[in-house]
Amino acid sequence: MERYTNMPHIVRSLPRTDTDEAADSLLEGRLMTTSLSAAPRLLPRLDTSEERTPRHTLVGDSAAMRQLLATVEKVGPKDVTVLVTGETGTGKELVASLLHSASSRVGRPLVRVNCGAIPRDLAEAELFGYVRGAFTGALQPRRGFFGAADTGTLVLDEVEALPLEAQAKLLRAVQQGEVQTVGADYARKVNVRLIACSNTDLRAEAKAGRFRQDLYYRLAVVGVAVPPLRERADDIPLLAAHFANLYARRFGAGPVRFAAGVLEALQSRPWPGNVRELENAVASMVALSDGGELALAQELREGDEEESSSARDGPDFRARVKAFERALLLEALAANGNNRSGAARQLGLSRTTLLGLLQRHGLDAGAKTVGAAPGGAKVVP
Repeated sequence: MERYTNMPHIVRSLPRTDTDEAADSLLEGRLMTTSLSAAPRLLPRLDTSEERTPRHTLVGDSAAMRQLLATVEKVGPKDVTVLVTGETGTGKELVASLLHSASSRVGRPLVRVNCGAIPRDLAEAELFGYVRGAFTGALQPRRGFFGAADTGTLVLDEVEALPLEAQAKLLRAVQQGEVQTVGADYARKVNVRLIACSNTDLRAEAKAGRFRQDLYYRLAVVGVAVPPLRERADDIPLLAAHFANLYARRFGAGPVRFAAGVLEALQSRPWPGNVRELENAVASMVALSDGGELALAQELREGDEEESSSARDGPDFRARVKAFERALLLEALAANGNNRSGAARQLGLSRTTLLGLLQRHGLDAGAKTVGAAPGGAKVVP
């Protein structure tokens, strides 16, 4: 089976194709039709030779995304429990799927579960299965999600939503590799790689007693942080082109192009819903496009007008927040002798998130930091 290795370098060395030129044309605003299978600067697809394995793709060429993919490359082949964290809409489940595709379990079951959608009183039965007659309505036995994922990978999204009682049984499954089926008087062995996803601070939840601390440490053997879209704004044109291609084909819209200024407007937005919000916005543009030209949707234009009005009526809140954020970064770098890992620890960030912030503020080009005070620190070449 062919596997990608040294993935960040592959991104740089992929040969250009006719489709690459076509996608570049889309970014430049010219009419084009493109194939998704060879879009430019897409991070490599992992282990897709089996038909059972979906073709997952991460889109981006920023430092934050390259660091994320490098982590996936290192951790994926190791049969270790992983905790994937990130804001809503950043693509945590996609990262989990890539981890599975990079592992020796590829081709085996990949079961995704949204724990937030499971009724609290049915959590144990859904996860670990039940025997016939275990409770009212249990007319047939069910093996549960752990049973369905046996020999493969189980992805638990919104794992913080599990009730504490189910967390106790989950801890046993992770520690001992066995589950207690509801209504059974015995435990059964399971061979499952567990990947948990959360958009909350599980460490803080554990300290507050809302999440089992022992389970947190079992899940977070390796932590993978997915950066928010605002920390990799340079990837927005690539993502927008990717989604425009996707929905143009899905809607049968034919050739499409971005109107002048649209990509710049997209890059300037904060995107609290992250990649999912951007995808929906581009899908709306394609659906409403006239003559193949993609213009900003009405709700986006109205949002920009409201922000412009607020800026005229009062101080620029975003500019002040950005300046304060930059000052904190400079202070942390100075306090740690320009050591990125030390600065990340001081700020309570993952190294990946810190690298994304440094790039966003133009502090990642081999800069040397001097000074320590937030108002006086500066960067020199």
